[in-house]
Amino acid sequence: MKTILALTDFSDNSSNAANSAVLLAGKLHANVLLYHNYETIAVASTFSGGPYVEEEFFLATTETKKKLDHQLNTLQYIADGIDKTERKPTLKGLSGDGNLKDNLKQIIDENQIVFITMGAPSGTSIEHLFFGSETNKIIQHTQRPVLVVPANTSVNNIKKIIFATTFDEADITPLHFLIGLGKIFKFSIEVVHVNQPVKDKKQQIEKEEAFQKHIAKFGYDHISFKNLGGREVADRLHRHCAEEKPDLLAVVHHQHSFFRRYFEHSTTKEALSDLKLPLFIFPTII
Repeated sequence: MKTILALTDFSDNSSNAANSAVLLAGKLHANVLLYHNYETIAVASTFSGGPYVEEEFFLATTETKKKLDHQLNTLQYIADGIDKTERKPTLKGLSGDGNLKDNLKQIIDENQIVFITMGAPSGTSIEHLFFGSETNKIIQHTQRPVLVVPANTSVNNIKKIIFATTFDEADITPLHFLIGLGKIFKFSIEVVHVNQPVKDKKQQIEKEEAFQKHIAKFGYDHISFKNLGGREVADRLHRHCAEEKPDLLAVVHHQHSFFRRYFEHSTTKEALSDLKLPLFIFPTII
């Protein structure tokens, strides 16, 4: 069964993202797997001559189970309120000890994970969202889209998405994925490209035309394309989102894309903090 993986650290922000996961699951006829990752001390220590690692591990797992059960009860209340025209998702809680990247790989291998949701604390930079440096590992190593939901925002009523592209082949599958969601949620997609100086303008135009021709085969009427002028990609994309006020920004995180430059740009922290936009980050391979 299709499943949305909702990552939680039991904060209000991650709880908000998990709530959105449940509502999205209702429309997608998917289930929700709530997951918390924790780390216990790896080296045995002693206290008054006796080891206490096992006791600390027991306390950590017991406390985690209590918090998972509590959050699942809240999510179940939301699931029970889903409209009868949709499907009420089945909810499951899971926790893991150790390396988050390895644990996620196992979860994805064993479940039909459609995408991952995670919270984004307000006022922090994107590379430190939720799990800090672990977030970067998730984005770089998972083969599932990651939906990052900032504090006090919702993805339950999506009307418009902006998809940033370089017209690369790697952008086609993520855009197809979004079109599939669009047919369910009835949102429009604006495909945006920030023009950068190129040596061969004719080749760039041909690349864009070939990309649009391919996307037309997907048969989605609510999609448009726009080229934006501007030397600074991050700043121009930021300004465009501020003007158009989309409900979500979608990007592909491949090695040499403009998004990678946007991700690492010195103004990115301000841009994402100001926009408070949910961010759908796609790997190059889904």
